[in-house]
Amino acid sequence: MESAIQCLNQFQKAKRIAIMAHKSPDADAVCSCVALKRLIKKTYEADDNKVDIDIFLEGLTDKYAPFTKGETINVQNFKRYDLAICLDCPSSDRTGIYQKIFKRAKDTLNIDHHETNSKFASNNIVSICSSTCEIIYSFFIYILKWEATPDIYRLLYAGILTDTNNLSQNITKNTLKIISKLMQLNDELNLNLPSIKDYFFKSNTVEQITLLQRALNSIMFYEDNKIAVMKLVKQDFNETGASKDDTLGIVDYAISIKGVEIGVIFIKNEDNTYYVSLRSRNEIDVGEVAKQMGGGGHHNIAAFQTKEGDALADIKAKLFALCKIELEKVQDTESPIENLFIEEKGPDNEPFDEESENAETLSNEKDTTSTELATENAQTSIAENEKPNQVAEGKQNEDAQSDGNKGDGNQTK
Repeated sequence: MESAIQCLNQFQKAKRIAIMAHKSPDADAVCSCVALKRLIKKTYEADDNKVDIDIFLEGLTDKYAPFTKGETINVQNFKRYDLAICLDCPSSDRTGIYQKIFKRAKDTLNIDHHETNSKFASNNIVSICSSTCEIIYSFFIYILKWEATPDIYRLLYAGILTDTNNLSQNITKNTLKIISKLMQLNDELNLNLPSIKDYFFKSNTVEQITLLQRALNSIMFYEDNKIAVMKLVKQDFNETGASKDDTLGIVDYAISIKGVEIGVIFIKNEDNTYYVSLRSRNEIDVGEVAKQMGGGGHHNIAAFQTKEGDALADIKAKLFALCKIELEKVQDTESPIENLFIEEKGPDNEPFDEESENAETLSNEKDTTSTELATENAQTSIAENEKPNQVAEGKQNEDAQSDGNKGDGNQTK
């Protein structure tokens, strides 16, 4: 609550705002920046109150052009900003060349969903969830009741959808509730959300598939086939015509192999450094591995960037040593699928049915509840007959208060 109050004070005071995310931004980073800018302007800007907001995204590619349409990106209009907001970054240095703008600002705000976030700003709204777009929805639209427009809903949907790999990983009950609400709004506001899913997950190009083929051909196995490693170099991109955007999701093929506990992909950059993406199963914490390598992320999804001059052999040796430590922390267990479909038995070793003791207990609870509701309804009816005008007026006030308390979405946990 303190962060929320401080956040509102920051917005009320700021007339010049810089919003930024990590370099080589993904959909969650891009969409959260654009969505938050539009939410702030819609909430605070008026004829007599102009709010200037600039967005900075180092390494933004054409893949995200549809999501930044109408926005000016990477143009610094002020030497110093009243407020700098960093989105989707575990640390401020992940903003790349725009870190100096963040550090020079009069006030700073950090909004992020990564477990490894260092809480580097004067105000930090950090919630471990699917995506930064989920935080934007939960905090600003649901909790603060800021009004959103159809384009903002589309942006937030895109960020959540992609950061969960089409809702296949890193999701919670709250994530699904938000998606459910957005799907409801899809029908009401004609959001055309399926087209966003198609854009990211059903529009692979020949270049993407050829690059995937090369990544799969490069795969190597370590530690009794528990670690699968892929590698893509500049030659792969040059010869296939693919871009860095086309690597999205490739590492997930490594972790999809039966028996593999950790999936890794090394992607060589133009400056001969490597971007290294990690995936893991169950309890294995690649977020901790990435943190030790200078990066960050989540328990099962993480990444780090090597530095110029780092020897690849040294990087691999350190990485594999850290992965081995995490593997040793987790005992081999039987696949959960093995016991999921065994028939459940009741207290007397009989299959559950409506006549079981549990069913009778539930039935008794329902009967009790029904009796209590009937009693309350009867008492209400008597009161209404005795004081019809007073009760009717109270009912109207109660309904009005109830309507005023309703909102969209669900609070981030």
